[in-house]
This record gives sequence, structure tokens and C-alpha cells, in this order.
Amino acid sequence: MTSTHSGTRSVQARYRLLDVRAVERITPRMVRVTLGGEELADFTDKGTDQRIKLCLPEPGRPAPLGRTRAEVFALPREQQPRQRTYTVRHVDAHRRELMVDLVLHDHIGPGASWAANVRPGDRIVTVGPSPSYQPSPEANPLVLAGDETALPAISAIVEQLPRATPVRVFVEIADGEEQQEIATVADVEWTWLHRDGIPAGRSSLLTEAVRTAELGTHPHVWIGAESDTVRELRAHFQDVLGWQRRRVYALAYWRRDRAER
Repeated sequence: MTSTHSGTRSVQARYRLLDVRAVERITPRMVRVTLGGEELADFTDKGTDQRIKLCLPEPGRPAPLGRTRAEVFALPREQQPRQRTYTVRHVDAHRRELMVDLVLHDHIGPGASWAANVRPGDRIVTVGPSPSYQPSPEANPLVLAGDETALPAISAIVEQLPRATPVRVFVEIADGEEQQEIATVADVEWTWLHRDGIPAGRSSLLTEAVRTAELGTHPHVWIGAESDTVRELRAHFQDVLGWQRRRVYALAYWRRDRAER
């Protein structure tokens, strides 16, 4: 997040108290939550893979509400919310709404608990947005690689790419029921990798598929996945293949055996 300067909050650091307007199960393991309110009037949609933080309550506790950090974090330390980062899936400026897609994890923590129990009419505090990812026009192709936690970001990216942009996408998911149809005018080749019973974070499907694929003449790579997978793929492109750092954009979305709470 952008820090505060001279006592003035930047738009990126803005706390917003929003209403949950809709909840939709889009696959067996992913929920789409629509948040809305007049406080989104100054929300700037700056493009692909833009992220916000949700101020999530500890399981079994009510959501702390407010419009400033001081208000949201006024409770005793053990009752304070956990901030978790999610991709803005879509923004509707006219309706003052934004959507986030959340994976339903097996572990119990603030993110998983809220995603499983959120209902229309609930309220939640958001922080952001963060700066967005801007794909390089030099990419030929643009390569997007991630697991299900990165699928909302990957989908948002491909939906906004210019017509005929060459793209290779590799997505590791639990099984075939988690595949989604993503509308795009870009020239996208999708590779869906099904774990089919292998726990998330325990599979090498994504790493092996990306490392062994013929990626094209001048690829740039965006990676979002479990931290070990991200580290292995970054090392492959930068250390083994010798790519310049600007051609590899990598984000560790979560850590195996210490799933984000």
C-alpha cells in the first residue's frame, strides 16, 4: 500500500465501508462476492490485476467496521481484523460496485471462514486499491501461470488485453469442475492442469508444465502461486535461462504448510 504523506490519505490507502450486494458460487470451490456503496465513487479502475485488502474478522467474531484505520483497529489486539489481499475481478463504476473472487479453502481462517459464510446484507471494510499490473507490449507471448488463487487475476488480465494479443495461460486447479470460461479478444491458449486429489501446494504440475513448454520468441511471464512454486519458476527463468528481471513478474500468493490465515 502507498504510505500516507503530510497527513493526507492517498486513494490507495483509502478505507471504505461497503455492503455485500451479491454472493455467487461460480465453481464448487470459488465464490464471487459483489461489494457496493457510494464510497466507491472515487475508486479508480486502473487496469489488470488491481488488488484490494479486506479487513476480515477472526472466525466467530463480528466484522470490525469503520472508515479509518483507527476505527477498524480500535478493538483489543486479539479481536482485530486480519487484512487479506484479493484481486478486483471487475469494477462497475456506474453501479458503484466491484467484484472479488475467493477460493474456498479447506483450512479455517479469517479468509476461508468469511468466504464460506458471507451473505448479501453483510458489511466489510476494504483498503485500496493497489497499483495494477501492466503487461509489457514487448511480450510475445505474454505467459500467465498460476494456481486457483491466481485465477481471478489471470482472468482479469486476459479480459482486458487488446485484440489478438498472443497469450499462453497455465492454471493448476483441483479438478475439471474448477475450469472457467473467460471471455477475451486476445489470442489465448489455455492449459488447465488438474491435481485430481493431490493437495494444493503438493503438486509439481504447474512448474513442470511451464518449464517444459515452448513459450515463443520473446515471452514475458506473470506468475502467481504458492511461494515454493513461484521461487522455482523465477529461478528457472532468471538463473537458468538468464532472462532479464523485467521479463518476470512473480507473486507468492500463499505458503504451503502455513496457509494464509
